[in-house]
Amino acid sequence: MRSSYSSRNHTRNPVPVILCAAVLLCAARVRAAEVDPFMGDWRGSGKASDGQAFEFVTQVIAQGNHQYQVNIVKAFDVRDKPMHVMEGSLQGSKYTYTADGGQYRGECTLDGDACKGWYKGDVDGDFDMTRVVRKSPTLGAKPPAGAVVLFDGTNFDKWVSFGTLRGVVNLIEAVGNAQDAVAYMRAKVWSPQARKATLQLGTDDGVKVWLNGRLIHGNNAARGVSPDEDKVEVSLKEGVNDLMLKVTNGGGDWGAIVRFMGEGGEPLQSLNEISPQFTGDRGSNEYLRQISGFLTQWQVAGPFQEAGKGPDALFDVAFGPEKDSGSDVKWKWINAYQPPDNRVKWALVAGAMEVRGGNIVTKDRFKDFNLHIEFRTPFMPEARGQGRGNSGVYLQGRYEIQVLDSYGLEGRDNECGGIYQVGAPMVNMCLPPLQWQTYDITFQAPRFDASGNKTEDAVVTVVHNGVTIHDRRRLPGPTGGAMDGNESEPGGIYLQDHGNPVRFRNIWLVETK
Repeated sequence: MRSSYSSRNHTRNPVPVILCAAVLLCAARVRAAEVDPFMGDWRGSGKASDGQAFEFVTQVIAQGNHQYQVNIVKAFDVRDKPMHVMEGSLQGSKYTYTADGGQYRGECTLDGDACKGWYKGDVDGDFDMTRVVRKSPTLGAKPPAGAVVLFDGTNFDKWVSFGTLRGVVNLIEAVGNAQDAVAYMRAKVWSPQARKATLQLGTDDGVKVWLNGRLIHGNNAARGVSPDEDKVEVSLKEGVNDLMLKVTNGGGDWGAIVRFMGEGGEPLQSLNEISPQFTGDRGSNEYLRQISGFLTQWQVAGPFQEAGKGPDALFDVAFGPEKDSGSDVKWKWINAYQPPDNRVKWALVAGAMEVRGGNIVTKDRFKDFNLHIEFRTPFMPEARGQGRGNSGVYLQGRYEIQVLDSYGLEGRDNECGGIYQVGAPMVNMCLPPLQWQTYDITFQAPRFDASGNKTEDAVVTVVHNGVTIHDRRRLPGPTGGAMDGNESEPGGIYLQDHGNPVRFRNIWLVETK
């Protein structure tokens, strides 16, 4: 979840004079402002009732449904908690808020790129703010002579798709990217005889399972899809068997993969799927034969939500599909079968590539290099945490630099610029969603002796929007989601699909020795 910072002790001067930001500031409209009138960076000044003048900068974070969190900070590019945090709503052009847990209250009236307001508390005062746009000094940087241009905005010739698990039901595509929600999946499987079987499944996140109307399994877990993570002994009847799953979602990816296994751990032979895809009362096993028995023909319904409840609580809330009166639930058929194909399925949009269906990696492999890449997180005000503009840039396909809309957050190792379980960025340089950002990365591959023993870890320096956030940080090994663990081998640049429409552009690399 997107965190709210705790308030700090206050002096009578509500905000101090600020330092200049480390990246370029300009008073100009940005596309993000056209999508949301208030979100983004502001600079202001004011005067308290005791005569003290002050200056400040703010980060305005859209929370959805006209709600905003406003962080008042010393400067944009420092690793300090906000001095004050406002929570409030924008109605028309007026933002009404409370700050620091109710110690202050006030209003700010929005007029284009300006906002004029007042506050009351132990000190009263007035203030004015003007929108500013931070821009990376390397945005749009041209590839130097000898650079390998990996993406120039016109095609995916340098890339292939990989890692798409065949048979996975992508619930984000099926029912939408809903956070704190559940979806239901149901399938009909025809068996020529009654038999014992093992139901194997993996889900993101928790799951309940019904077979022929009887609840047979429940696992209230937060996890990613991993085939065969849950194993349930079941009895199939002769003829049609009805299977239903309830899958919860906290944030990020959302999906499931399911199959029936027989003796010896092999997919059951002669099971058929029944759906509009296949004619006849008994259906077909055409797809099951091709993808190791994973079910592909599903009806889905959702998302279902209940105010104030997360996935753990929703696990035990019975929505329409679980009830006898669930006949009015709207189901839709989906086909999860995907033939083998390494073609990139991402979209080309205005000179950028947009994440859509599967991870991608460069065809070429590299050892030591300098990488320039530009990215833009989407505007997802209703989403929180890892479900908000999530992707990643993997160096050699093994070491991930996180991509996330973590604008205004603390800057942890699982947020933008972080290296998960290795190191947080020295400062959170994440810009607001819909603004283009840059990573300029210097990477030195690990070193090995003649016997194949690692003598030096990989080393990385990351400059995010013109500010160094990792300075020669050592990487002890591949991070989560790596393509492989073959650290002694060259590797490609891998961009992650995490279910959010993040965009990338202007990607080039200079190999070093």
